[in-house]
Amino acid sequence: MRSALRDEPVSVLDRILAILDTVRESHGSTTITQLALATGIPKSTMSRLVADLVRQRYLTRTDEGVSIGLRLFELGARASTPRRLSVAALPVLAELFNATGEHLNVAVQEGPDMLSVISVRGRLRPVPSRAGVRVPSITTALGKAVLAFTDDPLVLGPVLTALESERRRTFERELDAVRAESVAIDRCETFPGVVGVASPVLSPDRVPLAAISVAGPVSDMDPQRVAPLVRHAALALTHRLALQVA
Repeated sequence: MRSALRDEPVSVLDRILAILDTVRESHGSTTITQLALATGIPKSTMSRLVADLVRQRYLTRTDEGVSIGLRLFELGARASTPRRLSVAALPVLAELFNATGEHLNVAVQEGPDMLSVISVRGRLRPVPSRAGVRVPSITTALGKAVLAFTDDPLVLGPVLTALESERRRTFERELDAVRAESVAIDRCETFPGVVGVASPVLSPDRVPLAAISVAGPVSDMDPQRVAPLVRHAALALTHRLALQVA
């Protein structure tokens, strides 16, 4: 553990990082008193910061004190997702493209947006999105597929509070349907004339890591026909990602 003689961290960020580092280095649980001694942060300030970190799930309370919370593990999984997706997604996308011939995307959540990390061009012209492009979570099938399985208030809260009451109720009902079916649909909400169908890629504890989508012209792409293909592709990608870390 760190020396009790070190100077007290000055900024709030420095204090938070010192707390997290010290808890991590304890290889288990540690107490408020031990954290205060190790970091030089006053015990009253430490109690308040730890309470905030517990509320945000960066730390969790145990019988012995506090330990690293699930949110740090979730963030770590998300940070490595784009590289892992590149390896795992290619055969899945090849199969999905052969079945649909449409524009495909794999995207991860970045704040209020979805960031496309893999894109396969289909028959749509112009191309609605490509790798590296952000699209809004609230309207896209990709975003809805992820938001439906997101329980992080820092992600979901701003999306919902931006909606007026009736639109919010409608959107919440839509997310309920997505959770039930594991399929989300964008009916020309984001791009005129383009319908999108997406399904979430989940971790073993059902944290959304990404989403995979098919987009095509609303004139002749049937979402109901495409939905089971996208759902199957998302499950296949979920399985391949799980094998990478097994």
